Amino acid sequence: MHLPRVVSRSLFSAVVIAILFALTPRAQAAGEVLDKPGSPKSRTERLVFTPAILRFGKVAVGRQKSQFVTITNSGNRETTLLEVTAEGRYFSSSGLILPLTLAGGESFTFTAVFAPQSSGDKSGSFSFVSDAPDVPNPSMLELTGSAPDADQLTADPAALNFGLVQVGTSAGQMATLSAPNNSVTIGSAISSSPEFVLSGMSFPFTIPAGGKAGFSVTFTPQASGGASATLSFMDVSGINPLIVEPLTGMGVISQGHSVNLSWNASTSQNVIGYNIYRADTSGGPYSKINYALDETLEYIDFSVSPGETYYYVTTAVDSDNQESGYSNQAQATLP
Repeated sequence: MHLPRVVSRSLFSAVVIAILFALTPRAQAAGEVLDKPGSPKSRTERLVFTPAILRFGKVAVGRQKSQFVTITNSGNRETTLLEVTAEGRYFSSSGLILPLTLAGGESFTFTAVFAPQSSGDKSGSFSFVSDAPDVPNPSMLELTGSAPDADQLTADPAALNFGLVQVGTSAGQMATLSAPNNSVTIGSAISSSPEFVLSGMSFPFTIPAGGKAGFSVTFTPQASGGASATLSFMDVSGINPLIVEPLTGMGVISQGHSVNLSWNASTSQNVIGYNIYRADTSGGPYSKINYALDETLEYIDFSVSPGETYYYVTTAVDSDNQESGYSNQAQATLP
């Protein structure tokens, strides 16, 4: 049996077991209303969404793109989110388990997913209901996206996520541009952040009909915390983007320790990745620590402190964005 490993960087080691359960829903499906009979239908203006409007850009029909949304309680009082409703058939959420209580100033990040099944512009919203009695309407986050026609430029993967990268080091990923039906000439490419650098392409160049072209992006975080940017491939005029590739990652500062986790693959069908959760006390509550869905069977947690004990569980996510129950718990104590 493949055993998970928990290892720090000061020669400390321990062995733990993490076996994923078969996929059985542990919460409502993404975007489904969690029924709370008798709960107050109210909102609070203390809730702040980052970004204020979630724009997915262009996503090819039959593919999906995930982006992160942070909810912040900017007030001084505790607020509990009770319900969420997704409007728009192509939008859903992942990693948002309700009810969710946020103390004053506290934030929570979840994943929003856009998976168009037909071409054209799409719009929708997430509507949140909280226990705050002062405002009678749900708090809404607007969602937009579009699915280009089949002869447009497409990218595989549709977005690049670099996960955790230590500040001052670099991580690279590869991607491919495709022109399914018609030839496409790309005049230039623009990255919105110097932390993300494109390589492997010389401009201008043309991808013939049915052809492909590879490129790589390097992420070099300059500070700790989440980082996001876009890589826009422009037409020959330099004005119109042909396709926009979202880029995300998180810079971390190592404190001399890290926790290495690994787990056995889920035996369920159509599993596309895993989420990793961590708690400060045995049995939870757990908070998700991976910045995006982990497609491997390993994860390194750099955001740990000496002398602390952490408790980890994992879940599996299938192609319908259904998430399994928690695995058994793995414990790591740092020296």
